[in-house]
Amino acid sequence: MKRRSAVTGVFRRVEVALVLVIVVIGALVTIGAPDFLSTANLINLLLGVVTVGIVALGQGFVIMSGELDLSVAATIALTGASAAALMKEGVPIWFSVVVGLVIGSMIGLVNAAIVIYTGVNSFIVTLGTLSVVQGLTLMVTGGLPVAVPDSLTVIGSNTLIVGVPLPVLLFVILAIVAQLILVFTVFGRRVLAVGDNAEAARLAGIPLSATKFAVFAIAGGLSGVAGIVLAASLGTAQSSAGTDDLLPIIAAVVIGGASLTGGRGSMIGVFLGAVLLGMVQNAYIILQLSSWLQLATFGAVVVVAGIFDQVRQGRIDWVNRIRGRWAIRRPQGEAQRP
Repeated sequence: MKRRSAVTGVFRRVEVALVLVIVVIGALVTIGAPDFLSTANLINLLLGVVTVGIVALGQGFVIMSGELDLSVAATIALTGASAAALMKEGVPIWFSVVVGLVIGSMIGLVNAAIVIYTGVNSFIVTLGTLSVVQGLTLMVTGGLPVAVPDSLTVIGSNTLIVGVPLPVLLFVILAIVAQLILVFTVFGRRVLAVGDNAEAARLAGIPLSATKFAVFAIAGGLSGVAGIVLAASLGTAQSSAGTDDLLPIIAAVVIGGASLTGGRGSMIGVFLGAVLLGMVQNAYIILQLSSWLQLATFGAVVVVAGIFDQVRQGRIDWVNRIRGRWAIRRPQGEAQRP
């Protein structure tokens, strides 16, 4: 019985379920497109995931703390454009990159300050700053692409390390570091505690304001990383960068097992959620399916993931009643077995 319970517990983990779904989707798509699992296509798939995945890691910290940041997608464009504009004026590349990352973190800190000191819901605050950041990006770029120096492209997709593009390797490293922070540091435990019950966390002596300032700053900073990596890969910083990435970013976090109400989540789950979305997008392209179907699928996946989260937390009454009846019947059935 203990062994059976242990096995069942493993397969209930979101990460295991995601790995199984990824394997199944890969097998099914390969039937219609044998080249789907080729090395070249897998590299393209992972490169397509990098921007969304890196930003999703930062969004994961925010959501697990019980908040939401809608401005991260717009921050991708502003940070890349700001760094590129400085480089164009002759500012050293390393300093331009640092400025871009600082701008991203500052946007996060501004979001946190408004949320903390006014009590306005983070959804409303970041919906507003989303438009503000988009306006600032247009001001910096004038609506035109800004070229980046060739020397910056060393961190782009053409640079390989042991056969793996540098952006993909960076995404993997960031995911591992984020998971280690979440699981093994005091800060990580504070993030989950604040998201689970902010009042209880406050009474336990956890600094709520500092924790929320930190998660928003991390989200903005990682958006900056994604913006600069994207500009380096494309060779230009564009004001439209990240425009279509907001839904996939949130979807990757939710699919990865993070609760939209906070207090639960895994960065490995976020990583796998981003990979799963990338697989779906890549499959639609390689199978030549309609783009509207891709958008509809993303939306449906977010809804299903949200429902699954509610089920896991026991917030759907009729599901709880079914569970209760099953729990009553199951021991009786097991008792009759020899």
